[in-house]
Amino acid sequence: MRVDSIEKLFNAAVKRITWKDVELGLLTLKEGQGQMLFTTNLAEYSMPVPDKHKEFERIELYFLLPEYWKSDINDPLFEWALDTLVAIKHYLNQGQWAINGHTFSLKNVPESRFKSSGFDALLLTEPISLEILQHPVDSPNGPVYFRALIPIYMREKDYKVARGIQKLRGKFLDKGMNEKWDEFRISSVKSRILFWR
Repeated sequence: MRVDSIEKLFNAAVKRITWKDVELGLLTLKEGQGQMLFTTNLAEYSMPVPDKHKEFERIELYFLLPEYWKSDINDPLFEWALDTLVAIKHYLNQGQWAINGHTFSLKNVPESRFKSSGFDALLLTEPISLEILQHPVDSPNGPVYFRALIPIYMREKDYKVARGIQKLRGKFLDKGMNEKWDEFRISSVKSRILFWR
């Protein structure tokens, strides 16, 4: 269902990947926008979110990986990305829930430029550059929202805790950042303004 919706929205074919008995989708976007690696059936699970977030009880998750990352299941970094997305899906399927602003720790990152960047966590957020995904996708069980998982630094995580997700999102937008993984970027938050600005 979600694969068909994504193919229709982007007018492009999705590669289906079965990883540890979980189906994921991989879409190579046009014009260097990256590669969208996403869950295809997480939304079959209705998360026990608080009532005020009820409309977001059904979500699918995605990583917007750089176009230069090898999408080969034998590549250690891509294998790690698959493992991480599947692990977060399994975590949520065990009676958990996550909404905009939730963070997941980064674990077991293989030696790479990405690891040496020093990212601390993955931030769950609304789509930024993939504007078409800001609107829900229809499903028989109700609307399904796509949520990005973005690598963030410890300073950004602390800023989010202190000031809120919308303030951090504002920092991203001010710096021209979006949900595409960028292992060459610097933190959007400087330590001197963490709590004072």
